[in-house]
Amino acid sequence: MEDALDPLDRSLLQELSRNARLSWRELASLTEVSAPTVRDRIRRLEDMGVITGFGVELSPKALGYTLEAIVRFKPFPGKVHLLAEKIITSTRIVQCDKVTGEDAFVARMLLKNISELDALLEDFSTHASTQTAVIKSSPVRMRPPPLD
Repeated sequence: MEDALDPLDRSLLQELSRNARLSWRELASLTEVSAPTVRDRIRRLEDMGVITGFGVELSPKALGYTLEAIVRFKPFPGKVHLLAEKIITSTRIVQCDKVTGEDAFVARMLLKNISELDALLEDFSTHASTQTAVIKSSPVRMRPPPLD
């Protein structure tokens, strides 16, 4: 599929990665093509599955979540499916990956303050042991894949 992307596709994807709210007219101006061409290209990229959606990014801090933590979950024998369900339904876990190794899951959890960490982790104590690291900063947040 990567071979199906030409320089115009890549340029449109870069501009949309910077600002997904750009109009077709604004994208046309930035890429020096017509608005109908932009519309057709974006629809084709959606049909190809390259563009999978458009969304809004919320600020955890503005919503009262002052801390983030990385939680590594090592499931107890026979509990991996129950643990997965618990992780999926936890609203405080905003990202989770199933990984290789002893820790089956690595998740990013939002906290309003450090004092609520123990209570949040207690919900998982019957399914897994946990290791937690509080995030001091995030020099690289989730970003789109490189387009080069």
